[in-house]
Amino acid sequence: MTIRKVAVIGVGAMGAPMAMNIHKAGFELTVCDPSDAAWAPFAALGARRALRAADCADCDAVIVLVATPDQARAVVLGDDGLRSGLAGRTPRLAIMGTIAPQAVRDLQRELEAVHVRVVDAPISGGVVKAREGTLTIIMGGERQDCDALRPLMAAMGSTIFHCGGLGTGQATKIVNNLVGITTLMIAAEAYRIALDNGLVLADAMPVFEESTGRNFFTARAGDAPEAYAAWARTRAGFESLQAILRKDIDLALSIGDKSGPLPMTRGLRAVLGGVGDETFENWSAVAAIAPEAP
Repeated sequence: MTIRKVAVIGVGAMGAPMAMNIHKAGFELTVCDPSDAAWAPFAALGARRALRAADCADCDAVIVLVATPDQARAVVLGDDGLRSGLAGRTPRLAIMGTIAPQAVRDLQRELEAVHVRVVDAPISGGVVKAREGTLTIIMGGERQDCDALRPLMAAMGSTIFHCGGLGTGQATKIVNNLVGITTLMIAAEAYRIALDNGLVLADAMPVFEESTGRNFFTARAGDAPEAYAAWARTRAGFESLQAILRKDIDLALSIGDKSGPLPMTRGLRAVLGGVGDETFENWSAVAAIAPEAP
């Protein structure tokens, strides 16, 4: 089945630019999000709005970009969820938010009777790459299902991996997130130290890129300020991201329950539980924006 009509459920900080790129690539876009503010940028594009996930069932592919497994389960299996609107239709379902591998496999099991195929396709790259359409997309599922979705994924990402069976995309992303979140939190403090010692990040980043400080911010000098600006634009947005980071570390701990005591990971989780004004101000400083009053 050729994919022409695509629904995106959840157009937040990542989902919105991804949906924009889907539209730019020529797919017929349906946006499902209860927020009028989230919908507003799509209204002028001629996109269709769905207020219930069930109303997305007539699309060829449905992307779920919500934050938690409970939210994913609700939009797929709830009273107004995708399954309730199928009426014999069989869209391909891509779970692109980060949830536990078992949660994705549970969704597939629930949908087997209605012949809906599920892949997990979490993403890496942050807001900057979401806007550019250069995300890394980490897919798990049957090869034929992932191949069918590849043209759609190419509208959002420049690098697409197939990691194995259903759930392996999520496991790969969770492990990646553990390293990425560690970098995200410590880099802001490192760059704040740099700024307070008279360094210019645009000049220092090439040094870091060629040294042991290389990370996902150092390839281009402007990536760190742009990313931290997106995450620290408002205190509410910052707090929302912190909640997602805590959830991601909890996922790492949950799939690592047989991997030993993991003291550093547990230490990071404890730090994330107490993030406050200091970190918000550091991020604002790196982004070169005035911090919002608490």
